Amino acid sequence: MTCQDNEILLNNTLIQMSCSFLQYVSESWPWVRLDATAIEEQVRVLAARQRQDVGEIVSLLTAREYHIDFGSFPTEYTDQQFLGLNVLIGRLRHSQKLICDRISLGVTSLESAGDSEASETLRVVGQHEAAVLKALGEIEQELQPAAAKAR
Repeated sequence: MTCQDNEILLNNTLIQMSCSFLQYVSESWPWVRLDATAIEEQVRVLAARQRQDVGEIVSLLTAREYHIDFGSFPTEYTDQQFLGLNVLIGRLRHSQKLICDRISLGVTSLESAGDSEASETLRVVGQHEAAVLKALGEIEQELQPAAAKAR
């Protein structure tokens, strides 16, 4: 991989994160029942954490004078309206898992390319994003009893 390839890999990871389903949901003001507002706030906090990680990648690309493409939300997200909270959280978790997988592959590629600065940045971002994934899993577990009761 060339240096340019490394920056492209970083930018593609940035796009997946900045245009993630988590970011879309946080910007779309999801409606939740009054007794679920704490979960809504947790999702907003997780989205803010992810934006901080995007900022770390932006800082690295900016230092390398790379022209950053922030991408745009996929149009299929507009089909994800009016989901129940337990379904929404499951889809958020799935989307976050894809991000974690991409980051893991990116770290491996950057290491094999000898770009230790980028691989270390992505490794730290990956740890943060894995924590977001874990938190979404915990929210999903928290919702399981309520979903079973509703049936």
